[in-house]
Amino acid sequence: MGIYHFYKYRGFTLIEVMISLTLGLFLLTLSMQSLIAMNKSFALIKSSSRMQETARFTFALLENDIKQSRYWANALAFSNFTGSASLTDINNTSCLEGGTSWGRQLKQTIFAVNNSANTYACVNNDSYLQGDILTLRYANTQPLSSYDNEQIYVRSLSNQHRLFIGKDRGLAMNNDLPSPISQLIIAHSFFIADSSRTCKGKLIPALFWQTLVNGRPQKEELLAGVEHLQIQFTIDADIDGKADKYVNPDQITNWQLVHSVKVDLLVRSDCPDASHLDNKTYQLADVSYQVNDHFYRQQYQYTFNYR
Repeated sequence: MGIYHFYKYRGFTLIEVMISLTLGLFLLTLSMQSLIAMNKSFALIKSSSRMQETARFTFALLENDIKQSRYWANALAFSNFTGSASLTDINNTSCLEGGTSWGRQLKQTIFAVNNSANTYACVNNDSYLQGDILTLRYANTQPLSSYDNEQIYVRSLSNQHRLFIGKDRGLAMNNDLPSPISQLIIAHSFFIADSSRTCKGKLIPALFWQTLVNGRPQKEELLAGVEHLQIQFTIDADIDGKADKYVNPDQITNWQLVHSVKVDLLVRSDCPDASHLDNKTYQLADVSYQVNDHFYRQQYQYTFNYR
């Protein structure tokens, strides 16, 4: 009986323990690999979703400005401007930090700079990173509830417009139209710049705009993760009423010939992922943009009608 009980309750042999440990380690390894794959998949889905939202908001901002600018451009054909503020020369395509001249260049409803900020003084080269700069101007159609003394406004009735700075709104020369509509002047330059933030030691780029604050251009961040912005236009080169070719911003001599705006956008994750390698070359309008790092990226393109 003693021998019987000894064999009934004996433990595992060394070989059995080693086999069990091996099987357990194998199953644990499989579980860990599955967990890592699931985490990577979740990170990719989350990053992809965020990039899509960033692109969607970017295109929504551009679409609003392009529509408003297009509407204003079509209303300018027979417009007559007077008032206490004067329009800036339509051929003056510079952008100065001081003064209100950039905002008063209202007949230049659309303008772009090709892959540089050197000729656009109000976009600081210290923060500008890369890509084109797209400028859009218009008179805001939203109802005006109050005035700012330094902002630029226009009072309009039919084809008559009175341009003025807010502090001069009471002057007689700005109030000689019966029942005019008062509108705030909007000017936006979209470009890619340094957000001054990093993730894992890597710079986070962002979409910025120059907007009118106190009637003067001021930089504001819009959306982080936008890495590249490229613009091309269709123009009516033979002036037959139909767009006939795509051109880059530096190839346009008459901005009144623009028919549509094609936007190439490259959006990037804020943080790198060491398990992911991106060594692609992205073709964005006239730029071949090659990378070799650990960020997730998505490229988007949209064309907006302008005429």
